[in-house]
Amino acid sequence: EPVETGEAEEPEESSDGSDAAPTAKAKSVTLKVKVGEKVKTMDLEQYLWGVVAAEMPAAFEQEALKAQAIAARTYTLYRMQNPSPNHTKADICTDSTCCQAWISYDDRMEAWSGSKGKGYAKKITTAIEETRGQVIYYRDKPIMAAFHAASAGMTKGAEEVWGRDVAYLQAVKSPETEEQVPNYYSVVTVSVEQFKKTLLSRYPKVKLDKKPKKWFGKVSYDDGGLPVSIQIGGQEVPTSVLRSLFDLRSASLTVECDGENVTFYVTGYGHGVGMSQYGANALAKEGKKAKDILEHYYTGVEIRSMDR
Repeated sequence: EPVETGEAEEPEESSDGSDAAPTAKAKSVTLKVKVGEKVKTMDLEQYLWGVVAAEMPAAFEQEALKAQAIAARTYTLYRMQNPSPNHTKADICTDSTCCQAWISYDDRMEAWSGSKGKGYAKKITTAIEETRGQVIYYRDKPIMAAFHAASAGMTKGAEEVWGRDVAYLQAVKSPETEEQVPNYYSVVTVSVEQFKKTLLSRYPKVKLDKKPKKWFGKVSYDDGGLPVSIQIGGQEVPTSVLRSLFDLRSASLTVECDGENVTFYVTGYGHGVGMSQYGANALAKEGKKAKDILEHYYTGVEIRSMDR
């Protein structure tokens, strides 16, 4: 199950604070990270700086960044204990569709414009230092701490998205709003011919021979009121499959057909499982601490030091 975040867009915001590159400390964990085609050995806390910098806008609230740091640390330990067959010589890779995104300190600093970069770097370093060693556990094992950019009012349970129930990855409410999330609503339109060709490539037996407007039938919803599947040409098609086939920002979608085009109306960004990053930022703005945020998104977990 990929973590697969939405590479959340960076809000334009300045931040104070001095530059501070992450530093290794005694009693550290090292891991092998596949960066492109190379495998590099890194200290865990230094590696995490590059994950938080790549995965969450540094303009976010400090407690949201801390929650992201703990989630990323936890996912890293989970992956070290549950290796991916995609890279047998490395513990983790920098492909967000497989493991977690990562960016080097130098590349991140170069990408940030002007003076705000130093303040952003300081915020990320602080988030990692203030959560050093903190991990999310379920039954004494680090969890598969999935996260995504933005939910459509509710997160999704792992069973709905990946077909396997995970006790700590259940659907919960998420407070982010259209005003807080760039492109919270998105619209994608494809021609009827392109839709038919693409769907047939996945479902060769689907019946799309009558009028296009009649292809679309009943929509099924989950307990949170989000669409799960749509009857199309006699085939029940999961919205997660439509998301993948048509490169949509999330599986929380509705479909309309006017006879010539098929239009998807999409809410949120990402697979919807686990912690919503924009939701975490919204909770932080309400005064919630990192621990509160994580306990909200991951059901029945314990957050404690990995040294215990």
